[in-house]
Amino acid sequence: MGKDSIGAAIQLQRYFERVEYVFMYMVPGLEFQERALSYYEGVFRKKIKRMPNPSLYRQINALMYQHPGNVDTVFEKNLFEGDYDDIFAASKYDYDVAVETYVGVGVRSSDSLARRTAVKQTGGVNTKRRQFFPVHDWNMERLVSEIRQSGIKLPVDYKIWGRSFDGFDHRFLKPLKDNFPADFEKIRDFFPLIDLELKRYEKYGRPQS
Repeated sequence: MGKDSIGAAIQLQRYFERVEYVFMYMVPGLEFQERALSYYEGVFRKKIKRMPNPSLYRQINALMYQHPGNVDTVFEKNLFEGDYDDIFAASKYDYDVAVETYVGVGVRSSDSLARRTAVKQTGGVNTKRRQFFPVHDWNMERLVSEIRQSGIKLPVDYKIWGRSFDGFDHRFLKPLKDNFPADFEKIRDFFPLIDLELKRYEKYGRPQS
């Protein structure tokens, strides 16, 4: 639900008869995200598949914000840490499309140095990973213009964080708790000691870079 992904969806609909959508959640079923997803399902007239972000299982396996009593259970579960390619492969299987099908990813080269470097190495198409980047050459001006002309709204994330929800550090958690306390509780179900991030910030302030 980031702005680049919305731009990519707009662009994909211009050139493909069939477009399927995947949303990767940090924690499943957050209400503020589900409301936005319902809106985009109406806009694009497609059911959006929910899949776990690869970081979810990686963070649980790393015992991030886990209670000591959960350690043995986490190790016993031996959760598989898939990567983005695994998520894409599983989505293709569920959508019954060929494994050779390319995945359109909402990435712009001008968004960050890391993305510029990645796109520069492969161009607009990564044949090895079967990915392409529909808006890789769009600048911010064009992105904003395309979204405004489409009439599609950005999710509430941009009003609260200025970007899409993307992590469990204080800058995301404090506004989340203030605005969506029920969703904060859902995150606590997966990461029981998540309050420690807020308490750490209250005591020590912003980490020094």
